[in-house]
Amino acid sequence: MPTISSNTIVKNGMPFIGRVLEQVEPYMDKMFITVSEKCIDQTMNVVETFHNTHGDKVIVDTENVSRPDELTHIQQMQLDQSDTDWILFMSDDDFWPREQLKKVLDLLGTDKNILAYSISPYQLLDYEHYDESWHIKSFSKFFRREGARYIKNWPRELIADKNNAPLYWRKHPQVKKLPFPDYHFYHLSYIKDHSFRSEDWATSFRINKGSPLKLPKPFSII
Repeated sequence: MPTISSNTIVKNGMPFIGRVLEQVEPYMDKMFITVSEKCIDQTMNVVETFHNTHGDKVIVDTENVSRPDELTHIQQMQLDQSDTDWILFMSDDDFWPREQLKKVLDLLGTDKNILAYSISPYQLLDYEHYDESWHIKSFSKFFRREGARYIKNWPRELIADKNNAPLYWRKHPQVKKLPFPDYHFYHLSYIKDHSFRSEDWATSFRINKGSPLKLPKPFSII
């Protein structure tokens, strides 16, 4: 079976960061988590407890960047430290139902020409509705580690191949987009306690929410 590491950076990840990490832990060979020293919530305590519970497979670090765009360097450091076949690029607000995660993991390594799998989320507006405008968005959440690198500055960073070609499903022939909703995860950025988009520096990154659609079933973190 191919090996896989999760790479996550987190700042003010409450109230979901603990469950986000626990969801994927049984399936990861290693988990790299970098926590912002600027957190003002309980994220650091939750991550430390998670680390103590799961031991050596969890590698925790901190960052205190002076500018947000420097986070791309932190992401590259996580990638460089990873030594597994595949990477799960997991934001602190990506919640993976385990049956969905297992479906994607079963695909890894089945086609040696595939460099990445791109997946669309349910972008939650609340626990019963999602943003219909995200149907057209899809993200290369799973990618082969060898040759991969980050280009451009966070939060518009891109994962690229060894030739600096972005691993974007519309343009890269070796990126496979998986059909939504057969494959999906939940993106919790609208319903978590804090979003970087609300910070003073991030006015240009604020987005308009789309029309609400009813989820097939209410979202539950349990």
